[in-house]
Amino acid sequence: MRRATRRRLLAVHSSSASIGLWILLAVLALILGSLIVLFNNAYKQRVFKEIYSDTAYGLNARASALSSAIGVRLNLAKGIRAFVSEELEHSETVSPSRFESFASSYANGTPGIRNVSVYPNGIAEMVYPTRGNQALLGVDLFHHRDPAVRENAERTRLTGEMTLLGPIELAQGGVGILSRQSVYSDGRFWGFVSVVLDLPPILEEAGLYNENKGTELAVRANGRMLIGRPESFVDPKHYETVDLPDGDWEIAAAPTASRLDSVASKLRVTQAICWAGLLLILLFLYSQFTQKSKLRHLVAERTRGLEDANRQLEATYRELAVTAYRDAVTGLRNRASFNETLGSWIEGDSSGDRMALLYLDLDQFKMINDTLGHAYGDILLKEIGGRIGGILTEEQTLFRIGGDELTILARNLGSIDQVREFARRLCELFREPYCLRDTECFITASIGIALYPDHGKDSSTLVRNADLAMYRAKEEGKNQYRFYDMTLNPNAKESMEIASSLRRALEKDEFLVYYQPQVEARSGKLTGLEALIRWRHPAKGLVPPNAFIPIAEETGLILPISERVLQLVCAQSKAWQQAGLPPIRIAVNLSARQFAQKDFAARICEIVEGYGLNPSCLELEITENMAMKDEMQTVLQEIRDKGFLLSIDDFGMQYSSLNYLKKLPVHKIKIDRSFIGGISRDRKDEAIIAAMLNIADRLGLTVIAEGVETREQLEFLRANNCHAIQGYIFCKPQPPEEIQEWLRRSNIESNVIEPGGGWRAE
Repeated sequence: MRRATRRRLLAVHSSSASIGLWILLAVLALILGSLIVLFNNAYKQRVFKEIYSDTAYGLNARASALSSAIGVRLNLAKGIRAFVSEELEHSETVSPSRFESFASSYANGTPGIRNVSVYPNGIAEMVYPTRGNQALLGVDLFHHRDPAVRENAERTRLTGEMTLLGPIELAQGGVGILSRQSVYSDGRFWGFVSVVLDLPPILEEAGLYNENKGTELAVRANGRMLIGRPESFVDPKHYETVDLPDGDWEIAAAPTASRLDSVASKLRVTQAICWAGLLLILLFLYSQFTQKSKLRHLVAERTRGLEDANRQLEATYRELAVTAYRDAVTGLRNRASFNETLGSWIEGDSSGDRMALLYLDLDQFKMINDTLGHAYGDILLKEIGGRIGGILTEEQTLFRIGGDELTILARNLGSIDQVREFARRLCELFREPYCLRDTECFITASIGIALYPDHGKDSSTLVRNADLAMYRAKEEGKNQYRFYDMTLNPNAKESMEIASSLRRALEKDEFLVYYQPQVEARSGKLTGLEALIRWRHPAKGLVPPNAFIPIAEETGLILPISERVLQLVCAQSKAWQQAGLPPIRIAVNLSARQFAQKDFAARICEIVEGYGLNPSCLELEITENMAMKDEMQTVLQEIRDKGFLLSIDDFGMQYSSLNYLKKLPVHKIKIDRSFIGGISRDRKDEAIIAAMLNIADRLGLTVIAEGVETREQLEFLRANNCHAIQGYIFCKPQPPEEIQEWLRRSNIESNVIEPGGGWRAE
């Protein structure tokens, strides 16, 4: 009995709660529905107000444009009248030849002018153009068969004002208007000048031919419809008159029915979205209010779901742990697996058993990727992995460590002959073509071999020596294998000596800067200098940069050396200016390490400001590789913003992206000397240079060609609009004291530089 009562009470309570819930939802629906109605009405009013405002604005603009278009031509017509009046004042008659000359310059320069004519005493004597208008000659306006023409002529004579006749059907076809003005000589009526205007070009110029999408236009002139429907003027939504000296011109405009229908459709969609949103809100509230009873059950289900998810995550983690050591394209073990395997094999070897590392690089793989596409390249890598995997034993493991680089680790080898035989079998695998879908492809591999412990007792040494052997195999013709030996690294001792000498050179200030002139291609004027470092070695004399810069890069000494060069350049530039020479722009090469410093821009500014120089006196040269890195874009922009000029050195030698080039904040590109050497010998090099110059011109970049040595090269570059030239044809790099004489001569405005380094006065 108690349980039944409790159930009834619960049912009553549930029923009451349900009724209360529905009442609450009904009240919310009423309130939100009212807000939706108010919102939609306000939105509708605003949209239609914008449409009519836009229509009114467009109508006003078109009326002004039409008034302006006709007014411009009427002002030109006044010029004809002024011409005739001036002729009468000086010679009492109008010369036909002078009239034709003046009228041609007037009529031919303005579209919409049919003809210009002169009527002494109201009779047409001259017309331009004559062709097609001969019928006008001899016409007497005061006795014309058309009463409208006679009335217009009489009105023009009596008022002395410009009159307009039309729109009328022109004898040559089409619709036009006629402008007529009286001409007086010595205060007496002499005749008329008339200009016939062709209306279609004028209406098109005013934008009245179907240019206003969504707006219906109608134009009426003196009661005649030119554009649109007469009904547009019955009850026009928007109406404007055209300001002209004579006649009544009107324009009416209204939104098109299609535009209004489109807006109405959008409003209906908006209303539907609002009502759908209201329905969703009510459903959401209903769902929220009815979920409390299910909360405990949902918590239990969620707990079980989380436990299942944890188990799935653990399984996924184990799967990812395996995937992390596999190459996604080929399924082979990747670089991480290679490094771990090689390290563990070396660490686990206690007996000193011989192990071999074979480093494979696929010859011309990039060409296959570029020619057939990356999809074919991926298939080729899989096929190669399959072939090599087919000859491996349990003691041999294949890895893909890079784009076209594979490695094989082989252990428990009996002799070097076994390694040699294995390498020979690898080369044999590349003799047969690879079938890539519908294409046969031949490819070879260069293989470098390093043995443990003979060629290295740690991972990094072993990999480096195998890599050296592989590059020697490539240099000797590719498609072969090469064992590492000491001859592959013969200059290690010399490199250490140079590195030690460089430190001493910094301490004793043994570095100096030579300068090579940059000459404007067309004029022969000196436009700038490039700073080139030299090392005055106490025993070896003057050392060129290619002998020590690579070692300076490796050891990190390039940073203090580069900073010293910048200081020398700034000091020399300041000295030349103090000597009375004009400022000259000097280009300085930046190293990759120098450019990557966090405070690089601030450091350069500090040096330049310390010498009191304007940043625009320096041009900072960077390589393509440095410029193409995304993280360097901000640094480049910061340098440019500080006033320095930026140029890309050795342009075309790397893999430049035109998409990057258009975004780079650089001022100049330098064409590498390897392309210049091909001028007159290799048409491909000439085509590439011409393309570079054309692209640079379109992008607003200055181009300088370096390494120019012959007149043929100079003439080709001039013919293709190269801006500046640098090379032995003008001058080799010179010490500052000799360059100072160049600067002194170039300061004389008439002096230009001749090929061969001579000077000539213009």
